[in-house]
Amino acid sequence: MNKQSIIERLLVLPELIAAAEIALIGAQNNLNSARSELIHREDGLYLGVFEDEGMIIDGKNAEIRSAQLRRFSVIERNEVARTEHLVMEFRYQLDKLKTELKALQSIVDLLKGAA
Repeated sequence: MNKQSIIERLLVLPELIAAAEIALIGAQNNLNSARSELIHREDGLYLGVFEDEGMIIDGKNAEIRSAQLRRFSVIERNEVARTEHLVMEFRYQLDKLKTELKALQSIVDLLKGAA
């Protein structure tokens, strides 16, 4: 990497970091929505809202009721897991860009000292 490419990358990184932050915020909002939907579904299952669809939480013990709850909320649980994964991916991309920025800033500091 020469000085010109370092300068060009340093000029681009703030925009890339801002875009990565926006993507992370969006993913976190989606995760919050997915978690809210899961809670709403679980509440409805406990309250018997879905009884007419054959979704009844009526197990004899807590383990059975918990298994029934998981079975009837699998779509919402999968959405939470999917959005959690996306949040981790976006966070990784953001951290990677910030690390690159720090590394390039360190290189600039070294080049200043050598001049």
